[in-house]
Amino acid sequence: MPFDLRKTVLLCPKNDEESVLILQIAKSAGIPTVVSPQEHGARLELEKDLEARLKTANAQASTIVIVETPGPEREQELEKAGYKIVIIDHHRYEGLDRMKQESSLDQFLVLFELNDARLSVLGFDPFLVKGIGMMDRGWVWELAKEGIEKADRKRIMDYYQTLLEDMGGLKTGDVESARKAWDDREEQDGVIIVRSSATDPEVHIRQALSSILAEHFDEPPVTLVVEGNGRVAVQDTEKARKLHEKFGGYVFGKDLCWGFAPTADRPAPSIDEIMKVLKE
Repeated sequence: MPFDLRKTVLLCPKNDEESVLILQIAKSAGIPTVVSPQEHGARLELEKDLEARLKTANAQASTIVIVETPGPEREQELEKAGYKIVIIDHHRYEGLDRMKQESSLDQFLVLFELNDARLSVLGFDPFLVKGIGMMDRGWVWELAKEGIEKADRKRIMDYYQTLLEDMGGLKTGDVESARKAWDDREEQDGVIIVRSSATDPEVHIRQALSSILAEHFDEPPVTLVVEGNGRVAVQDTEKARKLHEKFGGYVFGKDLCWGFAPTADRPAPSIDEIMKVLKE
């Protein structure tokens, strides 16, 4: 192992299937772990009582491996406190580029030297684990690009669902809102525009919508998603980085997806503004 686990602690959110699997493997491998309660968009400065929680997880830790929870200033503070910081991420944020072609799951496996043999000993199917990494890079279409046969894609998708269930599964409201938004979709200049009518900020349609898109398309279409809470995202576009340069937000999915989470003093760009960039 590259790290002495007696002196290592992992900080990881539990906010998607990839992170669920990372946490499951970490637990089986005996890696001391702090689970972040934050949803997508986690920031290190929002972790409450972080140092106390790190000490509780492993009082002897001198290395912190942080998964998809950026915060350069807080990272520097932890380094001044004597910790070595190791970053696992594959996103591009405002003023912070942590984009990598490998998924965070793939990086985690390499970092902790969790090869196929080791995964098997820990009780995991290496093929399914790698499949989840592929899906995180490019959803179900990545499986086809990687040459995965249909029957095996089904196995990976079923495994994905079990990880989703570990998070409580897709909420009924998310699925219903996604279906309604899909039924009411528009198309403009080759871009599918899907708007959620849900006003509950806890309802999120993007994940459920991705499953709907996979039902209807063999290749990923460019899709603009507007959540009820004002969050916007554009999936599977070569213009993701241009959107990021123009509006900020974050880039994911191998530089092909862009998202923006609005705040009270910084609203999301309008559909017209986004479409203008996509047409350039």
